Amino acid sequence: MYEWLRDTLVERLKLPADAVRPDAPAEAAGLDSLAVTELVMIAQEELGLDADEDELAGLGTIGEVAAYLESRRQPAAR
Repeated sequence: MYEWLRDTLVERLKLPADAVRPDAPAEAAGLDSLAVTELVMIAQEELGLDADEDELAGLGTIGEVAAYLESRRQPAAR
């Protein structure tokens, strides 16, 4: 999930690549409220994730954002 997040933040949301690291503070990396809104929409569209903007905005690091998004994945149907 981190790789998808990194690629999305850098390529689609145009955040600086050197600032998008797992230990980087999300806001310092450029993940402001507008970027969070866009990220949630992209995650819903591309991955089918049901992410909450407020929860996501309250996370501290890029790594925590990736872990949160991973936790929102639906288990594969059997």
